[in-house]
Amino acid sequence: MCVLASVPTAAWATVCPIVAADASFALEGSSTGENVDSDPDAPVIASADEILSEGNLISLIGDAQLEYLGRRITSRSAQYNADTGEMSVEGPLTLAGEGIELSSGGADFNLADDRFSTADTRYRINLDDRRATGDATAMRGEPGGVFELDGASYSTCPPEQLDWYIRADRMTLNTAEGVGVARGISMHFKGVPVFALPIFSFPIGSQRKTGFLAPAIARSDDTGIEFHLPWYWNIRPNLDATFTSRLMTKRGLQLQSELRYLDTQGSWALSNETLKDKEFDHQWRSFTRLTHSGAFGSRVRTNIDAATVSDNDYFDDLGNNQQLARVTHLERVAEIVYEDPWTVAAARLQGFRTVDLASVADGEQPDVTNTPYRRLPQLTLSTRARQEPLGLSASLDGEFVYFDRKASITGTRIDLEPRLSWPLSGDAWFIEPSVAHRFTWYGLDNTGEELNSTATRNVNTVSFDAGVFLDRPIGTDGSIQTLEPRVYFLHVPYEDQTDIPVFDSSGFDFSFAQLFRDNRYSGADRVADANQVSIALTSRVVNGTDGRENLSASIGQIYYFDDRRVRLPGETFTDEAIVDTRDRSDIVTEVSTRFRRDWLARGNLQWNADRNETVRGSVLVSYRPDDGRILNFGHRVVNTGSRAETEQLDFSVYWPVRDDLRVAARWNYSLDADFSLESLIGLEYDSCCYALRLAARRYISDDDEDHDTSVYLQLVLKGLAPVGQNYGSVVENSILGYSDDY
Repeated sequence: MCVLASVPTAAWATVCPIVAADASFALEGSSTGENVDSDPDAPVIASADEILSEGNLISLIGDAQLEYLGRRITSRSAQYNADTGEMSVEGPLTLAGEGIELSSGGADFNLADDRFSTADTRYRINLDDRRATGDATAMRGEPGGVFELDGASYSTCPPEQLDWYIRADRMTLNTAEGVGVARGISMHFKGVPVFALPIFSFPIGSQRKTGFLAPAIARSDDTGIEFHLPWYWNIRPNLDATFTSRLMTKRGLQLQSELRYLDTQGSWALSNETLKDKEFDHQWRSFTRLTHSGAFGSRVRTNIDAATVSDNDYFDDLGNNQQLARVTHLERVAEIVYEDPWTVAAARLQGFRTVDLASVADGEQPDVTNTPYRRLPQLTLSTRARQEPLGLSASLDGEFVYFDRKASITGTRIDLEPRLSWPLSGDAWFIEPSVAHRFTWYGLDNTGEELNSTATRNVNTVSFDAGVFLDRPIGTDGSIQTLEPRVYFLHVPYEDQTDIPVFDSSGFDFSFAQLFRDNRYSGADRVADANQVSIALTSRVVNGTDGRENLSASIGQIYYFDDRRVRLPGETFTDEAIVDTRDRSDIVTEVSTRFRRDWLARGNLQWNADRNETVRGSVLVSYRPDDGRILNFGHRVVNTGSRAETEQLDFSVYWPVRDDLRVAARWNYSLDADFSLESLIGLEYDSCCYALRLAARRYISDDDEDHDTSVYLQLVLKGLAPVGQNYGSVVENSILGYSDDY
């Protein structure tokens, strides 16, 4: 056997004419051709039944194979010119390489420039995690992964099942930029032409590109039939914009825009939507929002969220997602936060715009006293000592804030709380005594005759927290059961606080966590008096095989030694009393368990033993054998005598009917009101190259208990953008545990 050496751009050195059986040629003695090298300086490796060399022309005859730049060409025969790097292949051939496979009746290659052209061709091209397939009457390959196709088709479906494809007179696929451009195009779905365009640009990867995005069609009772047409503008790598025309048969044309910018300090987004509403006396209505999230180094972060809306009914009438429809207040906040292992400091400006229809009569503006106070500004500091002699732990929490609101008491609040604790612990126990002093000063305006212009408060807090961890082995796989009793004593003397306004304080809902808080109120305007002890017990079962917590159960109660006298304005206790005289709290329990790997259950209960009734309770049972199958059942009851009082059932399911068909459903029913709060039914057909998803949702749209019905239809052509409304987000918000793949 005679061996020749070659690189694509070098001249062949002729040693002797060759006619050999099962011959091969390579550089530096390689003759197997097993490892395909993608190095541009790597040699051409070829083999054939016969190799004939005449000058610079190499002929491969019979079972010819040639490998270069990570590609392998197989044909019956080929001719290669070593001077020019050109190769001609006659008859059927196949080419396989990184990201491409094709078969053709003949082709010309330039190995030096990494170019090729073929006649009638079938191809497969890898695009991110999908594979595009199609055919062409002619195909040309250019350096950098650019392919030109004439009389071409394109699809990401398997060749034997072309549920959708694009047919074009000419098509360019730029795999590096992730963009395809087709001219004289027709789109076919299930063999039926869907639309035709003179030119069309479409994504073939995850890269961003300027152009129209997939349109959407929707329907709801408030807006009628909707048509959404978004246009995306890829301005710069760190700047883009999306403009959407939302045409509603009942409301008119709404123009939506979103501008996004990314710099070294973080991300910015400005969104706006506006329309002249036919159903709102042809008035202009709008919603604008600015958001920012960023950082300066590793310790300083910034945040801005500012929004405004034209009227109180906007989200109820025009909100096109469930989150917006539930908005009661628009927060406007700008803050900068510094954080290191010992200190957290923040400066904040914060305000609110009330859009809660429950407190607003038709045609009226919201009562300003129902709007949260603005903080202009708020400065907070939380720090702890770096050195802890004798194991002592010292900390300080502080706040300076100015509260402002129209037609209300306004003023400054300074709140300081130094704390000293002594945490002690062993392998199976812990003890932590703690003392704190809270000093609060108010400088007030617009008090009238009700309050003084200044007020101070000094309150001492003493607490003692202790617990024990006991465990025992169960079974033979190393599993253990724990028993964790805990005792928490709290003493806070009574301090008359009726001369202090309430800027931001409210009562916490009673829960298991409340057993170990040192104040039953949030904010600094009320410090609750306390002389009490909390007793709690937790037990866990930990799987010895994988460390999973199979069961966790907790129960606890507070025992009071004195009546509770501190309260918020208007707050009453049992039987409208202004002093809480109970000698014990409600019993609270929390339970979560995972029996086997498929079943999950959790629940909590607040039980009033004096009245022998449930105050709050909820239970959720979930069956999830895998990601594609979910079954949830929940029950919730609130019996507090407030507007939030309710009893509800909640059932949801996401389940395959067969391999390619899944059903999604949810039913949320109010037992006390005897009507459905929300119902959803969805059907999803998912094949290897497209998905068709349909959902109908009926839900409470406002506080008058009127129902709205919306229909969502989405066609996902895999490898192209989805067409239609976002079915996935609707199901994600309705079915716990569901995650959309698109």
